[in-house]
Amino acid sequence: MRNVYTTLLLIFAIAILICSYVISKKDKTELTKAISRIMIVAPLTMTAYAGALLAYDLMLAETIYAIYYTVSDVLLIYMLFYTLKYTRVYELRKWQKLALLLVVAADGVLMLLNVFAEGVFIFRCGLMDDGSGTMFYGIVDRGVLYNFHRMIIYGMVVLIIIPLAVKIKRSPSMYRKKFWLTLLSLIVIIAANVLYIITEITIDFSVLSYGVMAVAIYYFNVIYVPQGLVEGLLSSSIKNMDDSVMCFDIDGNCVYANSVAYAFFKTVDPAALTDYLNNWLGDRKLSEMQDTEWKESHGKGSFISHYAKQFKRLCDTNGQCVGCFFKFHDETEDVKKLEAERYRATHDRLTGIYNRDYFYEKVSETVQKNSECEYCMVCSDIRDFKLVNDIFGINKGDEILITIAGTMKKLSGEGTVYGRLSGDRFALFMPRKRFDKDVFINEIRGFSHLLGSSTYRLHIHVGVYDVVDNDIEPSVMCDRAYMAITTIKSSFTSMIAYYNDDIREATLEEQKITGEFGDALNKGQFCFYLQPQVSVKGKVLGGEALVRWIHPERGLIPPNEFIPVLERTGLICRLDLNTWELACCKLRQWKDDGYTDRHISVNISPRDFYFTDVYKTFTELVERYEISPRSLRLEITETAIMNDFKKQIVLIQRLREYGFCVEMDDFGSGYSSLNMLKDMSVDALKVDMEFLRKTENPERTCTILKMIVSLSKQLGMEVITEGVETKEHVDFLTEIGTDVFQGYYFAKPMPVSEFEKQYLGVLI
Repeated sequence: MRNVYTTLLLIFAIAILICSYVISKKDKTELTKAISRIMIVAPLTMTAYAGALLAYDLMLAETIYAIYYTVSDVLLIYMLFYTLKYTRVYELRKWQKLALLLVVAADGVLMLLNVFAEGVFIFRCGLMDDGSGTMFYGIVDRGVLYNFHRMIIYGMVVLIIIPLAVKIKRSPSMYRKKFWLTLLSLIVIIAANVLYIITEITIDFSVLSYGVMAVAIYYFNVIYVPQGLVEGLLSSSIKNMDDSVMCFDIDGNCVYANSVAYAFFKTVDPAALTDYLNNWLGDRKLSEMQDTEWKESHGKGSFISHYAKQFKRLCDTNGQCVGCFFKFHDETEDVKKLEAERYRATHDRLTGIYNRDYFYEKVSETVQKNSECEYCMVCSDIRDFKLVNDIFGINKGDEILITIAGTMKKLSGEGTVYGRLSGDRFALFMPRKRFDKDVFINEIRGFSHLLGSSTYRLHIHVGVYDVVDNDIEPSVMCDRAYMAITTIKSSFTSMIAYYNDDIREATLEEQKITGEFGDALNKGQFCFYLQPQVSVKGKVLGGEALVRWIHPERGLIPPNEFIPVLERTGLICRLDLNTWELACCKLRQWKDDGYTDRHISVNISPRDFYFTDVYKTFTELVERYEISPRSLRLEITETAIMNDFKKQIVLIQRLREYGFCVEMDDFGSGYSSLNMLKDMSVDALKVDMEFLRKTENPERTCTILKMIVSLSKQLGMEVITEGVETKEHVDFLTEIGTDVFQGYYFAKPMPVSEFEKQYLGVLI
């Protein structure tokens, strides 16, 4: 009996050790590490007991028994650590772990001392019969201190049972099984040990249960129970999921459906679900069907529900069809969100009509569907809409935009697309035969009272482009309609303008100018002419720098052909910087030649104040060329001053303090007012004789001109008159006190070399 049992213990121990090695290589989680330790110590316990049974010497037997009891303590320690990690009910503190280890160590020391004390303290060995006539050394007597060992053993068992019992009580029913199996393994060991003590059998067969426990813990907690748990979780998930799920067997009978499926079909009878499958299959066989997915909508109006439906066959391991299932996923909220996002992406947030990108897309679609139709693009623009927002407020501005959008809806019809392109710009693409100019004019006139003010009127301009080529990009169509608007932008009476070839030619010319500008500037094609400025005594004091473009192919390009274009595009700033640089270079040359009493007047464009640091630029120029700031006179239009009056006052004062002579150009042609002269100090007023010519009351104009000159004298400002063309002009201007003349009567603008040849140091 002894030999059979020991052989069984050793074989089982070796098998468990091999399993432990495999586990440690494949799975290295904290839990499996704890189980692996048990699977190492349990075989050691079994091996130690087998060694004690096979011992041929009394002292050797007592020594191995001492080792067996000590290793048993260690096994229970590892069992406790595993249980606490497995249940997560409680985590031992460091001092608690240390106390347990000290108790186990103390028990081990007593066991070893027992060997040398001839079994007095704990246990004593002696020869025993295994029942088959085979003698072995077994435990024949247990001392008082053996109770200390028992107390440790059973104390450990209690500590292991408590967290398992707590976890079983706290866990849902589907989780309790795995904790019960662990507890059952422990109960088997206790029962076997109690049976051994009660029956006083000579061989402790409960030792074999240590190995059984280790294997059971691994199997039921790592392999078997998780699989069962997954099945339980899947079952619970299907039961509680938001999708409708129905399962059918090979005969088409409904074997399972969750509550959502029954609610979808508004029934509690599985037969209704079976009827659905049969109707869906029709004449087709279930085994011949392929997996498929589709979308369906149910309901009417605003109560439409959207579903993504799926059919899938269920097959066994041999690929034989054993049934099928349906899953209906309610996508209603997702569809509504998607539609809302698409609406926000394609519609203007304020007005609710198409935004620019979607408007272009819909125009292209309309043309493709009916390419034979003749269309026109109608675009609108509100004059000075920023001023409307500033005076009447953003809310009033938004109200106007919404009203215009509503009118566009009213004017639209079949085959018409309308949208808001940006800000106050709207567009309407419609069949040409539907466009009625009179209708649009009446609507535009109705808009004039939207502000609700007797002082201010809303002015809307409309540009119309008759589409001659449907393949043109919608954005280009809109651009051409807005090109037409530019021809009436300054008019308060014209409401509608049509795009034509003249506008196109003007646009192409503008593009040509802007396209060639950079290269022309770099190659020095821009130069400045000088028009003499003559004192009342006939002395040439200097000249005004006027830019000319000497084109290599087109020759001299008049400034009225390119200056307005450069003003609109902002390129005028680069041209002005170039002119200022050339003027300073020429003044330096005159200084070196001894002509320090001559000046050059340069113009500052309104855009220069926005894109250039005027003060820094001019001060750096005069310092770099080492010229007097009085020799470089600065002409600033009153329009530029009025754009940001307070800021320009400060700038002009700084320039004058530095030494520049500042002239107010084109006085009398714009916002001229006594208030401006009151608040701003300049060195000279420059009056254009157009002030005198463009009037039907020359006597009144002459009176005003006399007052301007007189007022300027009293304010300490010099008066320069340009556009002087006749002897009568000279006599009249001299009589009223003008200081300096400039005009064709004296000389036209001329190349700098010609100016130097004729006028440097020469009296007229």
